[in-house]
Amino acid sequence: MVHRILGWLGGFVKVRMSGGNLERFVNLCRNHRIVLWQIYWDHKKRYLYFRVTLHDFYRLRPVVRKCKVRLVVVRRYGLPFILGKMKRHAGFCLGVCFCFCLVVFLSSRVWGIAVEGQSYHSKESIIKYLNSIQVYGGMAIKDLQCNRLEEILRKKYNDIGWVSVEQRGSKIYIRIKEVLLTDKAKKEKKGHLIAENTGRVVSIVTRKGTAKVKAGDKVKKGDILISGTVPIIGDNDTLLEKDFVHAEGIVILESKVNYKKQILEDYNKKVYTGRNRKIYEWQIGKYHFFCYNPLNNLETYEKYDIIREGGQICPFVSMRFPFYSYVKTFREVAYQKAKHSQKEAFAILQAKYADYLSRKKKKGYILKYDNTALEQEKTSYFLQGKITFWKEQKKYREIKKKKIIYKEKSEDGSN
Repeated sequence: MVHRILGWLGGFVKVRMSGGNLERFVNLCRNHRIVLWQIYWDHKKRYLYFRVTLHDFYRLRPVVRKCKVRLVVVRRYGLPFILGKMKRHAGFCLGVCFCFCLVVFLSSRVWGIAVEGQSYHSKESIIKYLNSIQVYGGMAIKDLQCNRLEEILRKKYNDIGWVSVEQRGSKIYIRIKEVLLTDKAKKEKKGHLIAENTGRVVSIVTRKGTAKVKAGDKVKKGDILISGTVPIIGDNDTLLEKDFVHAEGIVILESKVNYKKQILEDYNKKVYTGRNRKIYEWQIGKYHFFCYNPLNNLETYEKYDIIREGGQICPFVSMRFPFYSYVKTFREVAYQKAKHSQKEAFAILQAKYADYLSRKKKKGYILKYDNTALEQEKTSYFLQGKITFWKEQKKYREIKKKKIIYKEKSEDGSN
């Protein structure tokens, strides 16, 4: 087996010999230590076939002259002849080598991070944190330590009870299981509970502190509802000390708002003319490249909208790829005079009113009474009326005073 491998690496040929003194040729080869094998005599055509190494084939020249024989190479075997054929297809061979090296390089890198099982933390925030600790798409697999990464994630996120990091192929799989953690009691600052806006007190329940108002009272913005000052009374209604606490309680305040929204019947309607221009932009690191039609002159557009689409190329593979692609579209617009119909105007006013109530709801206001109406007056449309909201008060004013202790007077009148 070793001789076959060495022979293939050095190369050998199959030779057909005819004419001359064949016996003398074989004897001379033996004397010169030229090895011939697989010798075969063809009786019909009177040809002698044998195989010889490429090195020994070149040594046969003086023997061939002496014996006056004719040699014809029938077939070539081995690496030297394969390399000779590859020279004629050098471009193809280089492409194969380049592809092989590229596959080896890509298979030694991480090309994707999958995050599963999270609910509170977003996938983007976790990948962004991994990027800050040098775990990103494109990093070398040899630099990845799954056990170490699991420990780092558990220390970073306290609400993650279990985390698993697995590397399969060229992708990292991060599986997370979150746990519900009880909120730690925060150190509350001492303060008064105050009114966020002017209104009427609907109900009040005091848990800590001193109530300053009662149900039905009218208050202004900034008035104290529950005071954080707690007086401590001794015998004979004597004030011994004043303590300051964080006022706690439930105070519902009713407030009324005069709502009014108006739109005009006549307005300028935006219409696209159909003319547009596209500019293609590519960004590689700090360098920008643009491609557009120079014949389409943007300066002839009086007014236009700009729409930009695109972003980073393959962000799901790696956030560190400095390749961005954008398409910026300029669409020419023109304004035409138009009129709102009553149905259209009322629909627009109602949509704006719904948006207003939605924003109020996000701030904690509860709609109790709605006394609004749609009206039309000459060339205008209105939605106006009074709206009543209820809201639990949660605004505080901090108290920076310390506990005050009063000394009782002695019987002789001295302090």
